[in-house]
Amino acid sequence: MVCNLNYIPNHLHTNDKPLIEQFYIGEKLFYRCKPENLKKPYDNISLYDISHNRDFNDNKTFTENDVFYNIIEDDVREKYENFNFNSFYIKNLSEGHHTYIKQFVFEDLTASITLKHSPVPCMYPHSVLEICIGNVVINNENYKIELGKKNQKFSTLRSLIRQELTSLIQTGFIDDSIQIEEITEL
Repeated sequence: MVCNLNYIPNHLHTNDKPLIEQFYIGEKLFYRCKPENLKKPYDNISLYDISHNRDFNDNKTFTENDVFYNIIEDDVREKYENFNFNSFYIKNLSEGHHTYIKQFVFEDLTASITLKHSPVPCMYPHSVLEICIGNVVINNENYKIELGKKNQKFSTLRSLIRQELTSLIQTGFIDDSIQIEEITEL
């Protein structure tokens, strides 16, 4: 993976750096958003490829300001101006897990949110909160089919996922000591 954007600092270039699947207690994650969305940044986005940057517990090298670099090659902006960031840290990971995994069971649906390191050429700390319905990873191509359905059941499931994501921002930390949440009433 080679970064072709010369304004991106070298420490953010992925090059031959390894994928680090393990996350660590105390590690911070940063999310870029518009100032008006600071309290509920996930309310107006589609629930796929929810990008964050991690700091690898190295806040001198990987900082919150890294999220402002534009890594889209055909976009002339080098940085996102007039944006803010949200952050949260990893407080607890369940024994045997090295990342955040949250599952929801609602009626006959099972959904999950999984934190994954997902480096791209110009942003090594890039990570995603990956959403799955059953065993299907939600992405741009299948969102409308798998999660964007207009019926009440899927609307409720989207709301539950957004509430969990928002709670990360509002509490400021990840604590996955309760991994499976079964929703029986609304």
